[in-house]
Amino acid sequence: METKITLGHAIRSGRRELDLSQKELATQLQIDYRWLSQLENNRLDPQSDEVLMILPKLAEFFQIDMEYLEVLRSQTQQQSLNLSQAIFPVYFQEKLNV
Repeated sequence: METKITLGHAIRSGRRELDLSQKELATQLQIDYRWLSQLENNRLDPQSDEVLMILPKLAEFFQIDMEYLEVLRSQTQQQSLNLSQAIFPVYFQEKLNV
C-alpha cells in the first residue's frame, strides 16, 4: 500500500523539526493557531483559497519550493472529523450543529 505525504503532515513535520509549537508557527505565519491545527490535521479543504494563500508563506518560512507544496496539496484529501471517537460526542455534535 502506497502512503502519500499530505500537506498537513509535511507542515507538522517541518514545524516539529524546528521545535516550534503550533502557536509559535502560527505567530510567524500571522495566522490563527486553531486554523493551523486544522490544516495540519487535513481538516481543511486543500483546494480552498485560504489554503492556497498560505502556501507562499509556508514555502518562504520552511525554505522549500512552491511546486513541492502544490504537489502535496494536490494529493491531500480533506479528512472529516470522526465524532464517534470523541470523549463527549454529543457536546461536539451540538457545537458543530451536526
